[in-house]
Amino acid sequence: MWTPDYFVRVVDFPPTVEGVTVPNDDGTFDIYLSSHLSPARRKECLEHELRHIFRDHFYSERPVEDLEREADGLAPAPVPAPAPKKPEPPKPPARNVFSRQREAIPVFPSLEELKTYVDTLTAALQQKKA
Repeated sequence: MWTPDYFVRVVDFPPTVEGVTVPNDDGTFDIYLSSHLSPARRKECLEHELRHIFRDHFYSERPVEDLEREADGLAPAPVPAPAPKKPEPPKPPARNVFSRQREAIPVFPSLEELKTYVDTLTAALQQKKA
């Protein structure tokens, strides 16, 4: 399990602010707690801020309300969605091998499709010679 470095400081915040966490460029975190809180409430605020850190809330695009509920322990952490499957590359459109019009260079997503195309051209040329 990942254990981040964090530094806790007690500061004189306005009464409406109990705690704040700031992520630093070096991967550490500064946790600021209000000096106006009782020791028990300060401990609760510290645990709340640590839940933000350990659940990677600072790098999430989820709504802040959801992150706060989760850090308060009122909502479970979301289960990560499975990685989406890679879409298959598009298949080249069917071609008229006898067309005299200029076409884009064909692209084949697999060697098997290239082989089929070459076999079709070879068969067409052999019929034309016969």
